[in-house]
This record gives sequence, structure tokens and C-alpha cells, in this order.
Amino acid sequence: MGRLRPGLFEQGRALGLVLAALWLSACATTRNDAPPPDGPSVAVPDIVATPILDPEPDSGPGFEPMPKSAPPPPAPKDPPDEALIIAPSAFGRLAGWKDADHTTALAAFRRSCKSMLAADPDAWLNPNLPQYGRYRDWEAPCEAALRATHARPFFESLFAPINLSVRDGDEGLLTGYYEPEVEVRIAADAVFSEPILALPDTDTVRRLPRARLSARSARVIAYGRPIDVFFLQVQGSGRLRYADGRIVRAGYAGNNGRAYTSIGRILIRRGELTREQSAKRNIEAWMEAAGPEKARALMNENKRYIFFQEQSLSPEQGPIGAMQVPLTAMGSMAVDPRYHPYGTLAWLDTRLPQAARDYRGAPTRLLVSLQDTGSAIRGPLRGDLFFGSGSQAGARAGVMKHPVRWTVLLPKALAPLPPPHPKVPEV
Repeated sequence: MGRLRPGLFEQGRALGLVLAALWLSACATTRNDAPPPDGPSVAVPDIVATPILDPEPDSGPGFEPMPKSAPPPPAPKDPPDEALIIAPSAFGRLAGWKDADHTTALAAFRRSCKSMLAADPDAWLNPNLPQYGRYRDWEAPCEAALRATHARPFFESLFAPINLSVRDGDEGLLTGYYEPEVEVRIAADAVFSEPILALPDTDTVRRLPRARLSARSARVIAYGRPIDVFFLQVQGSGRLRYADGRIVRAGYAGNNGRAYTSIGRILIRRGELTREQSAKRNIEAWMEAAGPEKARALMNENKRYIFFQEQSLSPEQGPIGAMQVPLTAMGSMAVDPRYHPYGTLAWLDTRLPQAARDYRGAPTRLLVSLQDTGSAIRGPLRGDLFFGSGSQAGARAGVMKHPVRWTVLLPKALAPLPPPHPKVPEV
């Protein structure tokens, strides 16, 4: 309890022992529930959504329009409040490391680096987490990442692995999220009746609970089915597909500051669903069977509301995460930045679903860059893995809920030395 003191890693280098550090990790992606007002779904033919800009066109093979690089957002002021034990390790001791494909992780880390290199070199990644150093400590690895052609040798040459655990053990929890694709219309009708709202102009409107927000509260980006818009808000971003085939991304723009309430837990508490049935597809099925009036009433139980903004990114890119860089499928993870600064790296030992309804998953180990956050995921060893865009990614993310073990990678100049190999007794 308390803050990690800046000398602990140097202590570890001198002692060559496992050290204790205060690292809190709480992962929460930028998403939340958001249902429409109470009452049945009613056509509103006289309300038309504001037209959206077309996405930027490609300019050749491999073209990837990037937003102007900006430094990561400021670190949270709240310090860690739970002791997290660190144990210096070595790549040779990481099961599965040499057989994994680290190409996706390198691509994600490059995006992180473009942001990190734009930061003040003398600034701490997080003043409460001095073990992650200052941005200048990441300059050499980042500049090398932008030139690297082989992923595994790059990581092995410039980083050192650090195993993480807490007092109760080394297992955390890993869930998944994705970017949905939602069918929308410019004008409201009896089916596409729920507005997707931009950020209101005034704080008074912005702070209204879900049930009091409507098409007249703010600029309307598009209209979708109430259930689809609700789960779009749960995920925090998505692709909007119009009737003419045009696809535009809706990115997270803000929220109304209200507390998040899980509608799945409400249905469990009411006895409508069991805990085993609380996956997204079962909640959707309940809403469809209950009808629009009961579905709206349920969604309004969650007063939190998410507002969106149009983003003209190419379809090949993921949504923009809290770090303000595009997310990479299976290479980006959401965390609580109080405990893991944006852009840093974590090696995960877990199980991942291979298809829809694969609740068991297959043993998987992968490297990710920590680029997103939110409000629903908390805990020292808690993560939320970005599975990508579309229905297949959603089917896997929707059943992702498995134990995970963490190993973070730090630039070698920051990392404590691993303990020496035990000597083999002479015979």
C-alpha cells in the first residue's frame, strides 16, 4: 500500500532478488451500455441524421493514413493501492516465447512509439510508476522498432521480461472486446429508431441519464436498431454500414459521467438468465423476445451513455484507443493506466477462444501493447484484449473470460537483473 519508491529496481539489480513493487492494474476499455428512452420503438421520419464525411481514400498498396502523432494522455493522478510482486526473468524461461509470432505485437508497438516519441522526453510515463522510467528511456527502443524487420530479435535485444503477481497468486483475468459493425440509416424509421449521438454542446445535456437523451438532445450521426446501438456503446466504437454500402467509423467521444450498470447482472438477479447464460448473444435474444418496450426499460437501467464522433480512418485500421492510436487486432490490450502506462508491453499466458461458443479456449501466449482503457475492468492483473472488427471477432470476444499470467517487458536499462541460475552441485 502506497507508492513505489524510485530506488527499488536499482535495489533489485544489486541484490539480484525478487522485488516487491506497488503496481495496480485495472483494465477497462472505452465502452459502456447505452439504451434509448423508455417506451416502444417509434418511427421518427421527420428527423434526419447529419451526413457523415466519407473515409479518406487509399493512396496505394499498404497505405495506412495515420492521425497526427500526439503524446499519450496524462497519467492518472491516483497512485497504485495494491502491492504487486515483480520477479525478473529471462526470455529463455518464458514458455512459448520462441515459438510465438511477434509480428503483430511489433506492429502495435510501432503505433505506440509514434505517440511516445512525441512526448516530453523528461516526463515520467507515470510519476506513480517510476519503474517504467521517463519517455527518454523508451526513445532508443522506439526508434529501433520503427526500423526493425525481425520482431523476436528486436524484443530480445532491447527488453527484459518481468513476471508479475500479487499476494493471492499470479493469475489475473482476461476478457475480450471488439469493434462491431452496425447497420444504420440516415433517417429514422420503425426499425432503425435509435439515434447515435455526437457529444452535446452543453454540459447540462451531456450529463443527462440515458432515458432523457434523444434525437433532439444532440447532433445525430445515424440511426440504428436499439439493441445494436446499445452494444455499440458497450464496445465504445464501431463501424457504421449504411444502406448504400458506405462504411464509416464511429469513435468514442465521451460519456455522460453516470455510473455503469451491467444489464446482464440485472437479468441474472431477476432470474431471467443464469450466470452461464449471460453472454452477449443471450442478452440480445432476451431483448428480442421481450420486445422493444421491455428492452428499452432494461437498457435504461444503465444510466451511463456513450457519445460518438466520426473518424475517417481506412477500413484496415482499428478504432482509436485511449492512447489516441489505432488499435491492432490481437496486438492491443486495454488496462487501467494507473498501473500500466500506455504503450508499454505485456506477454500474456492464457487461453483464447478459437470460434463462437468456444468457452474453453486453447492455450495461447502472445505479446501485446497496452493502448486502451475504460471503466468496466479493474484489478492488478486485469486485461481486456482487442479481438478486431466484425462479427467473427465479436463471436470470439464475447466468450473470452479466462485466467491470465502477466510478464511485462521493460527496456533493459530500466529492468532489474534476473536472479542467477542455481549452481549444479559437483559430483
